[in-house]
Formats: sequence, structure tokens, C-alpha cells
Amino acid sequence: MNTVDVSIIIPVYNVAEYLATCLESVIKQTIKSKEIIIINDGSTDGCYEILAEYKKEFPELIIINQENRGISETRNAGLRAATGEYIAFVDSDDFVELNMFEKMYLVAKRENADVVIGDYILYNDITDKENLNEDISDKEIIDRCISDKYEIEGIDKEGHIDKIEALKMFLLNDIKAYVWNKIHKREIFTEKKIMFPNFKVCEDTPVGFLLLAGSNKIYSMGEPLYYYRQRETSLTKTFSIKSMEDMLEGCYIMRDYLEKNPLLDEKLKDYYRVYLIKTLWAIHNKYFLKYCQTGQRSNYTEFRKIVSKQVKGIKISELIGNKKLTLKDKVNALLIKTGSYGLIFPILYKLRNQKAN
Repeated sequence: MNTVDVSIIIPVYNVAEYLATCLESVIKQTIKSKEIIIINDGSTDGCYEILAEYKKEFPELIIINQENRGISETRNAGLRAATGEYIAFVDSDDFVELNMFEKMYLVAKRENADVVIGDYILYNDITDKENLNEDISDKEIIDRCISDKYEIEGIDKEGHIDKIEALKMFLLNDIKAYVWNKIHKREIFTEKKIMFPNFKVCEDTPVGFLLLAGSNKIYSMGEPLYYYRQRETSLTKTFSIKSMEDMLEGCYIMRDYLEKNPLLDEKLKDYYRVYLIKTLWAIHNKYFLKYCQTGQRSNYTEFRKIVSKQVKGIKISELIGNKKLTLKDKVNALLIKTGSYGLIFPILYKLRNQKAN
């Protein structure tokens, strides 16, 4: 099989408003040896027609049309089609600097890295267009290179990161689980049999962890090249029982991997507990936020069933003694452990709204 340097996988679902901007930024990449794999996941808003037009102009594009299967299976379809030495992902409502993958690939080869991590730019197109006070397209924004107007997130350091240190950073959320601000050697996916689980949310989390765990050399560029578009989504619409189950299942996948690798488990178990506790806090926070917004508590029984096992497994002595937990984390965990969180959150929510108004 002939290989290219980088396979760029773009999952597409109902993003007609943003799709052209994304495609322009990827098609114009300065890296010569690349393949662009676009998976249209049953879009109903005109994405199919946009992709058909781009295929006419750029016949080298690999476009896969499928019935709607969700983000995980869409990315997996891209992985199955990929032939590149390295794998990259771009979400179809985001866009990238035109030299992103050339820069990342050159660094990967120079440093013999399995994983290269870049920083990313939090991009709010509505806010920025208002600030510019003119009608400007996303394509023009890319061409003007005004990235200094945006907030940058990431590791903000350049150099090699020891694998154990990288996994600690991942579990402390210093290295984000996103797959789109990194490139990974494709052989990590194939040799370790890593695929995206069928999650509704947080499908990146276990995959990001397993990719770091399966790598030998990890390098951080400390340079922002990816524009992560900030779009408003309502938790009341997107959060569900399935979301809670997925968030915890991601934790279990990481836990199971560590338990099968005792030496790694010994070094990371406290960090995993931090991640689990923060996940439990996030689940409680999102559940009670939805409850406060809608007044509906119909899923309360399912909610308690999902989280109760993990809550019971938390020992107060472990909470107090875990030096990796901040004081805020410990307070939140104790509120969850004692069942006080559901009493306090609605009060804080009401006070916060009164202050905002």
C-alpha cells in the first residue's frame, strides 16, 4: 500500500454554514504528501451538495457518504480508509492554519515523535465579526491571519514530554483529550487496535489516553495552529443519561488499562482518582444545572443509579489524603459523597442568577 505523510480525517454532519471554510483551510495545506478523507455522516442541510461541488474541483478528495452513525463511527470510518504515516483530525466547523500539518509533520520527523501536540485558538466568529464592525467572511479572516485577537489554549511549552508525565498531565486535564490539535502515528491505532467508542460525548477521552499510553516519544510544539470554533450549545439539549454513562465509561476504559499495567497503575492511580472525582463532579454539575434550568427531575432515579456505585467507592480518607486534589476538588467531592451537592447547587444557581440580573 502506498502511504502519504499525513491522512487528514474530517467528519461532517450538518455544518453547511462552516464547511467551506474548513475545507479551504485543509485543501490549501502546504504539506504536499497528504490525503484528505471526508466522511459525510448523513447530513441533511446541504453538506452533501457542498462536498459534491468540491469533489468536482478537487477530485483527489476522498469522500465517504454514509447513513448517520454518530461522531465515533464517522471517525472510525476515516481511520479504516487512512493510509498516512500520521493521522490528523479536523472538525468540520473548525479551520486550521495553512501550514499546520507541514509544520507538525516536520517536527514529528525531526524529533522521531509518535505524537505531536499543538496549541489551539478559541475562535468566536460572531464576537470577532462584531469587533471588526464589518461583514467579513471566515475565508477572509483566515487570509488576514488575525490569530493574535483570540485566546490561546494548550500546553504552552516546546519540547519532549516523558510519557508518564504526559499521562499525568492528561489526567489532570493539562493535556486536553482533543484529537484535533495533535498528529499521531497511524501504527499506534493499528497495532494497539484503538478505535473510537460509541459514545455520545467525550469519545476523545479514552482514545486520547490510550494513544499517549501507546506512544514512545511525545513532543509539544507550543504553537497555536488550530482554530477551535466556539459555538453555543445548551446543556439542557445535549446532556442526557447516555452522556453520563459515556463519561463514566471513558473513566472505566482508562482504569482497566491501568489495572492491566501494574507498574503504570502504581505511578498514575492517584491521578486517575483525581480524574474520576472531577468527572463525577462534572456529571453532578450538569445534571443539577439541567434540573435548575428545566425544573424536570424525571431522570433522577437513573442519575443516582449511574453515579452511586462510584460515589460509594470514594473513601473520605482518600479524598483528604490525595495531594493531587485541590481544596475545591475535595470540597466538591465531599459534597457529592455526603449527598449535599443536590441541596446546595440549586441555592447557588439561584444566587448566581440574581447577581447576574
